[in-house]
Amino acid sequence: MKRTTLSEVAAQAGVSKGTVSKVLNGRPDVGEDTREKVRAAAAVLGYTGSAARRPRPAIVLVFDTLESNYSLQVMAGAVDACGRADADLLLNTLPALEQGDLPPFSDDWFAVCGRRGETAVVAVTTPLTAEQVAAAAHAQVPLVAIDPVNSLPSTVPSIGSTNWAGGYAATTHLAELGHRRIGHLAGAGGSVPARERLAGYRSALESAELPRDPRLVAGDGFSYEAGFDAAQQLLELEDPPTALFAASDEAALGAFEAARQASLRVPEDLSVVGFDDTLIARWASPKLTTVRQPLHAMGEMAVEQALALLAGGSRRTHPLQLQTSLVERSSTAPPRPA
Repeated sequence: MKRTTLSEVAAQAGVSKGTVSKVLNGRPDVGEDTREKVRAAAAVLGYTGSAARRPRPAIVLVFDTLESNYSLQVMAGAVDACGRADADLLLNTLPALEQGDLPPFSDDWFAVCGRRGETAVVAVTTPLTAEQVAAAAHAQVPLVAIDPVNSLPSTVPSIGSTNWAGGYAATTHLAELGHRRIGHLAGAGGSVPARERLAGYRSALESAELPRDPRLVAGDGFSYEAGFDAAQQLLELEDPPTALFAASDEAALGAFEAARQASLRVPEDLSVVGFDDTLIARWASPKLTTVRQPLHAMGEMAVEQALALLAGGSRRTHPLQLQTSLVERSSTAPPRPA
């Protein structure tokens, strides 16, 4: 007899092959109506694929976006940790991408995670409301956060880095090179890591006895576009900065382009420091001086914490901050003599 294929089940149910795969593999991001249509189609066609729940634990990694080197390096750490633990790794992004998908962190989504069993959720740089945290607890789904953008209760373990120290080190490096007007390309205003990096920048200015000029802080995001817009704004000042500390590597590369369009050279006319030490910092021209976050280790440790919670570990832990360090490359130099 001819074996029923995944495509035939998808056609019978009127959904995509990807949705069928999600249902049969116990993914939590499919609505119950769609899930029932797929199960009914599989039963009618006698589909014999691996529809049974797998006994292995599963980690659902939820990103705000996968369009960044930051996300890829965190994901690589999670993949390694799941491989060592013989656990499944499932990926989601905000918002859900296919019609019929349940939005991550909704009550129904957490309920599906709970019914699947042996499933924990790791939220990466995504905001979590009190209602969403309560929904995870109600469904008995362990929840861990990486670089949380808002404050979380002690029942949600979090993995981050020493953002204040990183911002302080970046700004101090520029001050020690002799820069006196140092600008900051700020991250998203609602982000806790962004606020900590800004606080480190301000503390370093104070330690170096440099004035805090509020006009030298601009921007509201970690993206290339946000960095470009903020750098362009600062470089158009009557007395522009000679150095910039960006809240991310992508924003720093946006500053590179703003400098190029202003006929400025990096680092001869403008020094730039980033934050994260993603692959693009090493690929940039000139190579980017930046603050290294241990992104791979953050992905690993979040998965390990989630697996420990599945095994019955305590959910009340202090936020864990991994050490940052300054990596000096070619994008910083002493300011040009007046």
